[in-house]
Amino acid sequence: MLNLFYNKLKIDCCSNYLVLIMNEIYYIVESPKIQLNEFPYDINEKLLSEPEVQEALKKANESYLHWEELKYKSWIPNNFFSSKELFWTFLSINRWIGSSSTPIRNEQGTFFQMKIDSYSEILHIIDKEMAGNFMGVADLSEGDKKQFIARNIIEESIASSQLEGANTSRGVAKKMLLEGRKPHNHSEQMIVNNHKAMSMIEGKFYKEKLSWHMICELHSIITDKTLHESKQGALRETFDEKGNRLVIRPWADQTVAYVTPDKKFVEAELPRLIDFANDVKNNSTKYIHPLIKAIMIHFWIGLLHPFEDGNGRLARILFYWYMLKNEYWAFAYLSMSEKIKKSSKQYAKAFIYSEQERCDLTYFIDYNIRKLKLARNEFQDYLKNKITENRSIISFAQRKYDFNERQIKLLQYFHRKMEERTNVTSHQKLYSVKKGAAILDLKELVEKKFLIKRRFGKNIFYYPTTKIAKLFQ
Repeated sequence: MLNLFYNKLKIDCCSNYLVLIMNEIYYIVESPKIQLNEFPYDINEKLLSEPEVQEALKKANESYLHWEELKYKSWIPNNFFSSKELFWTFLSINRWIGSSSTPIRNEQGTFFQMKIDSYSEILHIIDKEMAGNFMGVADLSEGDKKQFIARNIIEESIASSQLEGANTSRGVAKKMLLEGRKPHNHSEQMIVNNHKAMSMIEGKFYKEKLSWHMICELHSIITDKTLHESKQGALRETFDEKGNRLVIRPWADQTVAYVTPDKKFVEAELPRLIDFANDVKNNSTKYIHPLIKAIMIHFWIGLLHPFEDGNGRLARILFYWYMLKNEYWAFAYLSMSEKIKKSSKQYAKAFIYSEQERCDLTYFIDYNIRKLKLARNEFQDYLKNKITENRSIISFAQRKYDFNERQIKLLQYFHRKMEERTNVTSHQKLYSVKKGAAILDLKELVEKKFLIKRRFGKNIFYYPTTKIAKLFQ
């Protein structure tokens, strides 16, 4: 049941003790209380052997449903359970029995739990396809790979910033980044900053161990010119100038989803997070798959919320840092934020459910893995189509015009989007070439009448001609 709490109340959710402030609306998830004595061990085991019950458990865990979603399902076996509430209790007990503890804890000292045994298959696929072999597709040139990295860094920078409120269209933002135009407003500055940080992760930071200095440097980059310099890379205070706690509002209204913890707690937990991210081992350390660890780092940053602003972007950047650090290079080609942006409410709820529903981190893990599957499947389809298209067109264009791979890809792009344009800076970034090579590529395309060159003040742009359409007939 969803309750809206007004005025001054004190609520114990999971173990996150919230002091609510006058006139705020808090999103509190309330599910039926678990009664362990409802199901003695032998009865629990007997129910588990029933095929109808097994099927219901499978359906509930396929998307790791919370009570807010489960209570509307019609497939709950009522011949074994007198109410949906009773099935929820049974489901929760079985989730709890199969869960393991994580090093992440909340301000009250309760450690988050997770149940990840059902993800073995996707983790195996990730090991095969994302660490070495390129998404299961072998026939891909180095030029293609560089182009995909450049494009993904752009897409991720835009989507991650839009998740945090950047109010700029994807088309305008993409053109700005490709052409090297300076940002005109706060939203564009957020995107430029994020692009710079992502580029640094892919370029050098993935080789480095995580440190407080590196976290602060990344935070300073993503908040450059959008946050006061004194707050860039500086741990936030517990209370603001008005004496209020920093609160998180993931939606457009005034609904508060989370109240940030005390600064002292954050200071104590950050070294633990850094050790965890650096794979520091101790006697109690258990192996956790790199993808699960990357998602945990993402969540942990969000839970601590160490800075006044930019925490969401930082959390998603560190997710990529950890995957590249562990040589899962295919993640450099996938924009997780682009998929998250399309279900931003579910993203916020994944945080809320994990934080409020008995500190069950599986809600957040499950959400991210589902988005990863979606990104992987869409990108594989795109890759296969791209390779088939490339083979025929490249062969023809090389035979007739002696174009190089970069030139052909640019012509392919213009064939799909005749309204677009490019310049030397954009060509350099997309195909990772030096300025001289980019100039020669474009000059030759102009000479062969596939592009026309136009000057606007100090800027020179290249536009497609109708001759491109004939090439692709």
